[in-house]
Amino acid sequence: MGLFSRDAAGIDTRDRDYRMTGCPLVAADDRVVLVDATVRLAVRPPRDDGSVPSYDAAEEPTVHAICVLLLRQLAAERTSEELMAGRALVVEAVERGLTLAPVGSGVDARVVDVAVRPHAAGSRWDHEFVVADR
Repeated sequence: MGLFSRDAAGIDTRDRDYRMTGCPLVAADDRVVLVDATVRLAVRPPRDDGSVPSYDAAEEPTVHAICVLLLRQLAAERTSEELMAGRALVVEAVERGLTLAPVGSGVDARVVDVAVRPHAAGSRWDHEFVVADR
């Protein structure tokens, strides 16, 4: 059995979507933009040794914190115009960062949707983890 895996009985192998809405970022030009993103956390298939990776809900706060950190680091290096025009930058930063993160050993993270928009008064920042629709 692998170091980070458990016996298949009673574990959750359903994929999750991490949805972030209205995450405020201060860009390099001191303007605030809001990011909406959905990251698919796909549970990896069983290994050759019979161990089954799983989704660990206890890691959700850490996954959220890592995504926010990655986005803030990206924003510090880019102008608001670059962020709004370059959604691929956001996708690359989040996917690469989650690949290197010390959490989510049983899942593969892929950004499935992202939007960057100017800050608007009354905007709400929210996030949630939901079972993914297949």
